Parts: sequence; C-alpha cells; structure tokens
Amino acid sequence: MDTIAAPSISNPAMRRYLLAAVLMGVSLSSAAARLVATPADGPGDQPVQIRVDGLLPTQPVQLRLSMRDSRDVEWLSQATFRADVEGRVDTANSGAEAGSYAGVDAMGLFWSMQPKDGRGQPTPLPMSRSDDGLLFKPVHFQLQAFVEGKMVGEQTLIRRINSTHVNARTLQLDGVVANLYFPAGALDDGRQHPVVITLGGAEGGIETANYYAAWLASNGFVAVAVAYYRMPGLPSDLIRVPIDPVSRAADWLRTQRFAGRIGVMGGSWGGIVAMAAASHDPRLEAVVSWVGSPAPFRGIRRDVPPADFRAADLPALSLGGRDLPFLPYLEGINWNQPGEHAAALEQATFPIERINGPLLLVAGGDDQLGASGEMAAVAMRRLQRRAAPQADVLLYYSDAGHLITQMYQPTTFRHDTGPYIPVGGTPAGYARADRESGPAVLAFLRKALAQ
Repeated sequence: MDTIAAPSISNPAMRRYLLAAVLMGVSLSSAAARLVATPADGPGDQPVQIRVDGLLPTQPVQLRLSMRDSRDVEWLSQATFRADVEGRVDTANSGAEAGSYAGVDAMGLFWSMQPKDGRGQPTPLPMSRSDDGLLFKPVHFQLQAFVEGKMVGEQTLIRRINSTHVNARTLQLDGVVANLYFPAGALDDGRQHPVVITLGGAEGGIETANYYAAWLASNGFVAVAVAYYRMPGLPSDLIRVPIDPVSRAADWLRTQRFAGRIGVMGGSWGGIVAMAAASHDPRLEAVVSWVGSPAPFRGIRRDVPPADFRAADLPALSLGGRDLPFLPYLEGINWNQPGEHAAALEQATFPIERINGPLLLVAGGDDQLGASGEMAAVAMRRLQRRAAPQADVLLYYSDAGHLITQMYQPTTFRHDTGPYIPVGGTPAGYARADRESGPAVLAFLRKALAQ
C-alpha cells in the first residue's frame, strides 16, 4: 500500500504559517465576540439579560461586574462560562463553571458581588437621594467580558430605584408626616388608582417608607409614605407609638378623586404596624407585611449604646390613646408550641382575621431578629378564624433572614450586621427571596386593589 507522508513542519516557513493561522483564529474569535446586556438602563427590581455572542463553540468567556456603594467601596463579581454549540453564552441558561457563584442564575453576578477589600454593608445598593430629597439617584454598574484575558466588551448598566416617570411631593397633613409618590399624570387623569400606604421599620424616620413608595409608584401604584416615630413631632423611642397616622392618611385619601382602593405595606416593625392598623380600619383592603409579626414585641428604647436599640418591657404601640398588648420576652420560646404562653399570645395577637381584604406575609425561615418565619405560622393559624375566606398568601423563604429586599443587589454580607443585631440568612437564600418576593407582592396588590 502506498503511503502519503504528512507535510513536515520542520520547515521554518511552514511553522510561521501555522502560527500565524492559529493567532489569526484566536484574534478573529475575540474580534467576533460581542457583549450584550439589556436593558442597559432599567428598573433595579427587574433582571438584566446578559449574553456574549460570536464565540467559538465551547470557548470560555469571563464576565466581570463592578459597582461602588454609598461609602465608595468597590464591589466585584466574576464568573467563567463556556459557549454553547452556537458560540453563545447567556447567563439565564448558561452555568457558571467558576467564579463568584456556580450554576445557572441569570442575576448571579449581581447577588454574588463582594467588596474588593474588607467587610461589606448588608445592603450595599446605594440609596442616594436626588436633589428634591424624595426620589433616588440611579446606580451604575460596569459589566465587562474577557476572552483569553483580553477584554472583548464593556457596558455600563444603569439600575433605577424609581422610574423616571415617578413624581413625589411632601404632604401637609395634620398630625401626619407623609410623602406622596405617584406615576406621572396619575393625580389628574380622571381615573381612580390603587393606593398603598407604606411604613418603615424600627430604624424609624421615613426613608424606608419613601423607598417602598418609590418602588410601588414605579410599578403603577400611588403610594403614601408615612412616618410613625423618630421624626419631628413624633416619639423618639418605639414605646407607646400611636399607629393612628395610618388611618389619618386614609382619611385624607378618601377625599382625593384619584384614590381607589387602599392597601398598606410595611417592613419589619412597619409590617407589624400595617397589620395592627388594618385590623382596626376596614378601609384598608389589602395588607403586605415584610418579615413582620401579627403580635407586637415589647418596646424599644433608642440611642442606647452600644447597639442603639435596647428592649423595654413596655408596650411598643398604641391606638386611640390605648396601649396595645405585646408579647412578653421568654427565653427560647416557640410561640407555635402549646404551653402556658398561649394565653399571652392570644392576648397580644392582633385580630387580623378582621382585615377587610387579603394579607400577604413575606417571611424568612432563618430570621434571627424578628422570627418572621415562626410568627407567620402564628398569623396563618389566626387567619383560619376569618368569617369568610380571603386570598391570603405566605411567601416563606427557608434560608432567608430578616433583610429581604426588592432590588437586585449583593447579598454576600446581608447576614453580617454585627454582634448586637443578628438577622440570619444565607447569600443564596436572600438572593432567591429578593428575586421572587417583589414580583409576587406586586401581583398580589394589583389583584387585591383592582377596582
């Protein structure tokens, strides 16, 4: 049999030709790669589609994401992917093989970010206020793609806490500290819009309520942010704090032509206040509690070192000048178990079965601050007393703690709040809760408050 000898590559010219061909192939593959992220400018509570096209089949590509928090600390994430047979990587269905996270997660680059140096803030997405003091400045992320160490694409991503179509103004209401947030044109288009009163947590003030209201207005609601303590004219400690401002805000809304059905939403202690107010005011026709409890805990004194917060065996809340009962502190207690504490639980639990509409509870199974998972079970059991069933919902996240948010942002230090106020949760658990809870809450409110 005749044989055909393979061409020798000992010839220097041949070696140079092959090397040039290889280098040209690498160069062409890099030049063809294209990074695409959409939307480049969009809501911070919506996912970003990130993909790289024009790669060679199975070719590795590294994606890197960075941002700076309110302290100007740089946060970074990176992950390596392998192109499919069509030369494409899409974070929604391509698994990260190495890097800040592993597996398939469309927004894994966002939640897995870590500070470049040292410890990070639990919720590092910068909440910088705009010049009017009510709306929020957009946050900028930088996305880069690398093939064989060479950057083949770069894109700036703008993430908005509130839509550019949201307006806000301060309300002048007797005895109420409040701000109004609304989609442009909603107050004078002749239609009635669903309205949600928003409440912050034990941090006090109105900043968290403003954030909730801006988020809801960005999604089509009119929202009224209400403060209940730690503002001028309001209590400085969470002790005997009146919840009456919620009903006073409802009084005003009932005089406004733009206002349709009214709901109330709060986070942590704001969730507690929301359930308390709606239990006594039938005009509130939907309730959302983020990691709140259907029974209030004891009061809190503020500005007490070293943790600022110091529990006090006094009622935290009042209504119409009357103290509302509260749960006594019992070491290691599980309020869902039978025992002598059942009478105290019965006395302190709000009559949430009287709420004139559905209740949605967002709860963390590893909530080490407010035991929201445990107390959500108490609430669901209490709701069985309803005279007529409502479309009540429990969103339970077993690996999340007390700091569930609505925005896509890093969760790697969410659990790290220092030695005095543990909140629990894992980075992946918080990432899932952040991703799923916001859309579910919006859908719940749209249905519950529909005309």
